[in-house]
Amino acid sequence: MLTNLEQFLPNNEPQSLQSYPFFWISQVNGKYTQLIEKSIKKLGIDNTRRKIILSTNALGQASITEIANLSTLKLTTATKAVYRLVEDDIVEVFSSEHDERISMVKLTEKGRSLVEQINQISHVTLAGILNAFEEQELHHLNAQLKKLFELMPIS
Repeated sequence: MLTNLEQFLPNNEPQSLQSYPFFWISQVNGKYTQLIEKSIKKLGIDNTRRKIILSTNALGQASITEIANLSTLKLTTATKAVYRLVEDDIVEVFSSEHDERISMVKLTEKGRSLVEQINQISHVTLAGILNAFEEQELHHLNAQLKKLFELMPIS
């Protein structure tokens, strides 16, 4: 079934890792995270908080579960980080109008300002890297990564 694709799976050969797409996804994500963490340090936030701030901004207002899913964080991690962001007046938490058991989150004015700062820092940090690609290459890369994501089973 996989015979022609086995070259893309890790095996006992050390160099096989270099042909494994998930190896490269992991490597890129690791480098990206290090770059971003170093860049946002001056804002007084870590990568977990950055993810929550940007996810909340993208969703408008959302439940902590929705934010955790978009941020690719465990629910307990997201919940703790959200309440730290509340203490810093970056987000506010309130009960859902439809179900008071659900905690909803939205950005404060300070949070919206932070989104702009994070985006400026990301632009400066990543522009040189992205400029190494043609626009069509980036569209293709995004399409391939999206396809890979959609093929992954929900855990």
